Amino acid sequence: MGFKKLLLPVLGVVFSLVASAQTATITGKVTDAKTNETLIGATIYLDGTSQGTITDFDGNYRLDNVQPGSYTLRCSFISYAPKSVEQLVLTAGQELTQDFALGESTVEIEDVKVVAKANRESETMLLMDQKEAAVMKESIGAQQLSAQGVSDAASAATKITGVSKQEGAKTLNIRGLGDRYNSTTLNGLPLPSNNAETKNIDLGLFASDVIGSIGVEKVATSPLYGDFAGANVDIVSKKFTGDAFLELGIKSGLNTSVLDADQFYLQDGPGYLGFDNFQQTPSLDTYGFETSWNPVEKTALPNLGFSLSGGKSFELYNSKLNAFFTASFDNDYSYSNLMQRRINGSDDIRKNLQGEQFEYATQTTAMLNLNWERKKSDFYFNTMMLNSSNQELKNLRGYIKDLAEDSALIQRSEFERTTILVNQLLGKHELNEQWSMNWGMSFNHVKNLIPDRRHLSLNGLENGRAYFTDDNESDNFRYFHEFTENEYALNLSTAYRFGEGLGKADHRGTLTLGYSGKYKERNFEATQFNHDIYRNRNIFNPPPGGYLVYVDVMDVDAFLNDANLQRADGYGFYLKTFFGNSIRPSTYDGKQFIHAGFADLNYQLSPQLQAVLGLRLEQVNQTVDFVTALDTKGGSGEFDDLQILPSLSMRYTLNDKSNLRFATSKTYVLPQFTEMALFLFEGITETTVGNPYLYPSKVYNGDLKWELFPRSGELLSVTAFGKYISDPMNRVVMASASNDFTYANTGDWAYLYGAEFELKKDLWSITTGSGYQKLFATANLTLMETKQDLNGEKVREETKDANGNSLINTNFNKDEDVLQGAAPLLANASLGYKVSWAEGAKSISSSLVYGYVSDRLYLIGFSSFGNQVDKEVHTLDYVLKSSFNKLGISLSAKNILNSDIDRMQENASGDHLIRSYKQGVKLSIGISYQF
Repeated sequence: MGFKKLLLPVLGVVFSLVASAQTATITGKVTDAKTNETLIGATIYLDGTSQGTITDFDGNYRLDNVQPGSYTLRCSFISYAPKSVEQLVLTAGQELTQDFALGESTVEIEDVKVVAKANRESETMLLMDQKEAAVMKESIGAQQLSAQGVSDAASAATKITGVSKQEGAKTLNIRGLGDRYNSTTLNGLPLPSNNAETKNIDLGLFASDVIGSIGVEKVATSPLYGDFAGANVDIVSKKFTGDAFLELGIKSGLNTSVLDADQFYLQDGPGYLGFDNFQQTPSLDTYGFETSWNPVEKTALPNLGFSLSGGKSFELYNSKLNAFFTASFDNDYSYSNLMQRRINGSDDIRKNLQGEQFEYATQTTAMLNLNWERKKSDFYFNTMMLNSSNQELKNLRGYIKDLAEDSALIQRSEFERTTILVNQLLGKHELNEQWSMNWGMSFNHVKNLIPDRRHLSLNGLENGRAYFTDDNESDNFRYFHEFTENEYALNLSTAYRFGEGLGKADHRGTLTLGYSGKYKERNFEATQFNHDIYRNRNIFNPPPGGYLVYVDVMDVDAFLNDANLQRADGYGFYLKTFFGNSIRPSTYDGKQFIHAGFADLNYQLSPQLQAVLGLRLEQVNQTVDFVTALDTKGGSGEFDDLQILPSLSMRYTLNDKSNLRFATSKTYVLPQFTEMALFLFEGITETTVGNPYLYPSKVYNGDLKWELFPRSGELLSVTAFGKYISDPMNRVVMASASNDFTYANTGDWAYLYGAEFELKKDLWSITTGSGYQKLFATANLTLMETKQDLNGEKVREETKDANGNSLINTNFNKDEDVLQGAAPLLANASLGYKVSWAEGAKSISSSLVYGYVSDRLYLIGFSSFGNQVDKEVHTLDYVLKSSFNKLGISLSAKNILNSDIDRMQENASGDHLIRSYKQGVKLSIGISYQF
């Protein structure tokens, strides 16, 4: 049996060699006939066959395995007149060289404009870039996003190997590492967070209209900020090239979940567009809130989306100005049956709630991009506005121990709005043949609002009436919060090229020196207005009629109003905050200042071996000052550290089609402002408290990758990776009566290792003079193993105050566990078909896209209180797109499988389902027209 296993590969190699000896090869270069410059992405094909390719970054092409015979070889490129060589005779074993020099075409540019844009953002071009790059990077471009029906940057990133999105969290996990371990940039400059509880911006805010490509850098290099261990996700904004255009798009659809709702409700106040804000009452003596408690019945209209984009180039004196703008609006109605439970380590059900969740979300995006091209300089100005809103109304019924055991009703309504302004100015300059300079600066502003979250706790629900639970003043409340964040960043680098290059390279080496820095300040304040129902609290001296206050659950305003505020006869209620009888917000202010100098040497050690050696020195200062109900006198957390971060990347070219890569580096991970502030964030079934004693983790990274590019646009790669983390941070349960969640450096070490596999393959293709047909597939798979040390004594010692009292006590139920957020198996696959004709002016494409994320740890438990685990999720999308000259039509069905989104708590005695809902199937149709 062993001999057969050995013989089969050997025979395969022999047969391959024999087959190659019986076929011919055609190679050559394509250039501009007037300037002699090489043309990248020109199409070469044999007429009447399915064999074709495109030129690489050096204008070269290669056609292998051509059967002997007589052919017509054709060459074409956007804006150039095609050329052909007829009666080209090939013999077995022959390698023929055939170059092409193309002249300008007289065809009107509008016939090929769309194809030109797609080529510059195409998967083929990005793969060429990946092949030639000195460091590891994976990218997905606008062309592939369009083919797979991807609507935003978050969904786009999950198509890249090793990247997954945790449902409901709006953050990415990359190689098993969650939000705090990753970073995001736009055109290489940092982006702020849109959420007080996360480090990274929600990439779902970036509509595909503004995206040229998305790159994921999983290995550290010296120009990157050192605060990451999973990856840096860089969005490259769309830039205009080509002829002037104006495109208008409209789409409509629905989430099938809304069909399950007999009636659709939202809270009072927010409008259709999602730009609203509401003010809190100016006094505890006046019920001066702008919105009502009562739910409002809505019509769940079909989802609607609008987009407008355009671009134009202006010829200036010895230069050109390219302008591109886009603006879009999208909304989404959804509904789900939601179940939430809270269970302690003794399997005692503290909360058991089930009911309805209504949601309405909007997203508005606008971007202006200006690119000024000069002979040796390029300037870019990019400004963007992102506004997102989400309305949510939950009606949950059931049981709450010691509070509402007679048929509880929790009604929670929330409106959250985030506005982000991004402004960037960048420049690239070729000073001479040896020297170049790049720079960029940015100013980002974020404003996040929760203006009037309303939470009701009722009991004894019967015939639409129930009474207030008021075991605690905070059982019924209105909550307001606002955080603003300003971030300033500067990148500056200069590169010196030296030495005579080996092989195709122009230079032997490049030395780059640079500086990068950013300053970020965040101001967060929150006020909660608790409703103290007097009669409920005054049970020992009840007024006439008893002490329970009954209300119609659809008309709570009949009691909670200005007339009943502070009524002297005992029938009313009082407003209080966490600071008692004064309107005093809980606050935290965070400041972060990072400045770094870096250097890297990109050097060819041989024609096949290239190395990039980098060093980054990064000074980090971060402070958080807070005044909250948990610490009314105020406290702070701070660290100041110099990080020395070396990195090494190497590429060995095995042959023209394959590379072997290696990378190693040191990075670190910072705790976030919210994680350090002693602040209480309270949900329906979970409460989270910050830890001011958190400190950074150090991370050591290693990657080994083999990649093969069999043909143009195709890829096969295998990567082995590993990471070692000292003092890892995790989300854990505190050993307390309330079982609050918090963050801590939970042990001395953690590690992960795994393998990634990626395949991009054309299964079948035919190229003709006016178009092509292609059936293609992509697939990627990540297998991963993680482990970390858990040490409760370490946590207790590191969170002691000046009096020796520990802020955090925990009693882990294991000495070792997997990393929080890590999924041991991730998989993505797609099958696509595209037919194009009429010189690319008409096309139809279809894609079926599948994704899988296995179980992953959400929360580390303690003692008999088990870990909480998000269960596996399968997704399946189908997209159909067509383009007929200036008219585009698209159809899509997303989340076809509509998997349950479940979270389990794995107690010592058994597993309990603590959260479950469905997202629904999203159907849409869109039409666009280009003027």
